[in-house]
Amino acid sequence: MTTQTAPRTPAEWLAAIVLRLGLAVDGNSMWGRLARPLALLILTRIRLINQRFRRIADRVREARYEFRIVKAASRGPGKPRRPNELPQKFGWLLKLVPEAAGYRSQLERLFRDPEMVALIEAAPKSLGRPLRSLCWMLALEPPKILAPPKRPRPPRKEPPTQKPRPEPLPPIGPPPPQPDSPEWLRTMPPSRTRWLPSRSRAPKNRV
Repeated sequence: MTTQTAPRTPAEWLAAIVLRLGLAVDGNSMWGRLARPLALLILTRIRLINQRFRRIADRVREARYEFRIVKAASRGPGKPRRPNELPQKFGWLLKLVPEAAGYRSQLERLFRDPEMVALIEAAPKSLGRPLRSLCWMLALEPPKILAPPKRPRPPRKEPPTQKPRPEPLPPIGPPPPQPDSPEWLRTMPPSRTRWLPSRSRAPKNRV
């Protein structure tokens, strides 16, 4: 008589995928095909993904899940975020651990499981971040429901108002002609006009 095993829950299924994925990473590190410090970073990342997924799945299963938005002001100053030392390109883990391609197909199959679909629909925002991270390293497009929320566009900057340009000054023409000296000044002897200002002196003989 054969006994039928109970179907795995999504949390158990993902835990099995992460466990085998971790063994593949550790094996590549032991054989020298993957640097040990990098392997430890990868193992830590997938372990945290599995822990967060299981914690949220347990809350949903026990009807204790409640999505909360934590505002940045309520978090306090805190410590600055450490820089990410893992690769950033899409599917980076497949290049380091080729055996991970098999677990990629298992994760894709898990996304089609009805229980997994219902779990994601119950907590899409909370499950989005860990599952998107796992899909990114395995070059797998996550379900559309896990897409990150669109960031609001920054307000459009209005062009600075230009001040009206001052009207150009009229062109400067030739100076107005000097008026002719009076008759009495033109007939005055030069000996008496030499002490007068230059403009007041009688002009020289005109032709």
